[in-house]
Amino acid sequence: MAQPIPFQVAPPNGAGADRHLRDAPHQHAAAILSALELLQLLHDRGVLDLLRGLVDAGDQLVGTLTAAVDTPESLRAIRNFILLTKFFGSIPPDVLDSLVQTVTEGAQREKTHRAPGIFELLRRLRSENSRHAIAVTLDLLESVGKGI
Repeated sequence: MAQPIPFQVAPPNGAGADRHLRDAPHQHAAAILSALELLQLLHDRGVLDLLRGLVDAGDQLVGTLTAAVDTPESLRAIRNFILLTKFFGSIPPDVLDSLVQTVTEGAQREKTHRAPGIFELLRRLRSENSRHAIAVTLDLLESVGKGI
C-alpha cells in the first residue's frame, strides 16, 4: 500500500529571508543612501511627477502617440531620420571634424577680409581640393535631381 509523503510548508523566501532583510540596511547603507539621493533629485527636477503623469495617462497617451505617428508625414520623417543617421554614421569623424574646422576658420577669415574677386575665386577653383569638393557637390545635385 502507498505510504503518505510528509508535507511541510516552506518559508516564503527561504529560511534566512527575515535575517537577510534585517541585515540588508547595514550591508548596503551606501547604496541605499545613494538611491535616496537620486530619488530626491528626480523629485526636485519634476521627473517623478512626469513619470506619474505618464503612467496615469496610460491608454490615452498610447492612443495619442499612435494617432500622431500613423500619418504619412510622420512615417516619412522617421524613415528620413534613420537614413540621415546612417549617412552621418558612415562619415569618418576626422573628415567631419576637418569640415567643421574649415568652415569655422573660413567664416572667421571672411569676416576680417573683403569679399574675394571673381579672378581670385577662379584661381581657387583650379586647386585639386576644390575640384574634388565641386565633384561631390555635383554628385549630390544630380542625385537630388533624380529624386525630384
